[in-house]
Amino acid sequence: MVKIKIVLLVVLFAAVPLFSEQTERVLTEEACINLALNINHDILIYSQNILFAEERVKEAKTLYLPIMDLNLNASKFSNDAPTIINSTSLPASFYLPAGNRDSLYSARIALWQNIYNGGKTSAINRLAKINLSQIKNNSKIKRNEVITKVKIDFYKNIALKEKMNVYKREIERLSAYKSQKYADQIEDLKNSLDMVAHQYEIQMLDFISLLGLSLDTTVELIGSMETVKIDLTLQQCVLWSYQFRPEMKGTQYQESIDGIAVNLLTMEKYPTVMLGASYDWMGNEVDGTEKDWYFTLNINYPIFDGGAIFTKVKQKQIKARQATLERSKAEEKIKLEVRKAFNEYSFWYNKALTAKNTKNDENNVEKAISQIDIKYNYLKSLFELELAIGKQISDSNLKTLE
Repeated sequence: MVKIKIVLLVVLFAAVPLFSEQTERVLTEEACINLALNINHDILIYSQNILFAEERVKEAKTLYLPIMDLNLNASKFSNDAPTIINSTSLPASFYLPAGNRDSLYSARIALWQNIYNGGKTSAINRLAKINLSQIKNNSKIKRNEVITKVKIDFYKNIALKEKMNVYKREIERLSAYKSQKYADQIEDLKNSLDMVAHQYEIQMLDFISLLGLSLDTTVELIGSMETVKIDLTLQQCVLWSYQFRPEMKGTQYQESIDGIAVNLLTMEKYPTVMLGASYDWMGNEVDGTEKDWYFTLNINYPIFDGGAIFTKVKQKQIKARQATLERSKAEEKIKLEVRKAFNEYSFWYNKALTAKNTKNDENNVEKAISQIDIKYNYLKSLFELELAIGKQISDSNLKTLE
């Protein structure tokens, strides 16, 4: 009986790796993009940033609401001389004459409502909303980067698979002759196949990590490198970039934030008006209880702070002008990125067009590998151009190169 139990335990532990092994996943380009957008770590981090900014907007809205306090206090004491109790835990300073008084009880409920503060509350709310828009915009930038990276790496793996198939077919073809004169050539092909297979294995690890999957997941990619015909001009791409690049909106948001920051500092010179009301209950075992209430209008007008406010305003004005310069710099940078991406795309477009019109020779390994590289580099340049202009211009409805 003991032997049977030992055998069962051995079988059970031997079966554990089978159940823990990840199931193989067959993924298309679209499925990879959807996976990355849902579980990629960078995307998830930005989604949390958005949630945080949304809570800041809710927090800013609470500034329009009144503040209410409830304070309860119970103390035991003994004093031989008159004493004044002055503490933040009590509603107000409290005078105790000489003599033993065993206890002191107090309660206060107070309500304060901000009536006017120079527009600071509305400015803070605008600032919170613009900050939320800026974070969403930054999230869109990261989203575009992840989509482009997924597309490029997806087709890089497809290209490596196609190269491996080319080497395998050539090895099989030459091996069928069973001739010693092809031995060295077959050995070279096997070495090339091993290097490409190793590169594919490493690249797949990076790709699985990019998607956000466990590194133990076995993934099979399904797709083909179809070169599409897209008629584009440089001027058209530049105009699209000004319209669709999130970075352009980001500079506008920063300008707005700096402008509001200047206004907030200027508002420090304005008076603040508040309404307040309070009801106090205070007593002890000797004198009994007292009940007090008040309703007050409080106006505070800043007169002089040593001139600090003026230098703070100048600092913010400098930051605002800096944001304007940053926007101009961003425009030039985007224009440069679009021009370089367009030149790269045009180069590989012509290469792909030439390769498409060239007669395919399956027995020419170098030529087959070269055509695979051309198709991959064309697609890579197309996806980088999409990232540069902030707009997806490739889809399944476009014609393949003729």
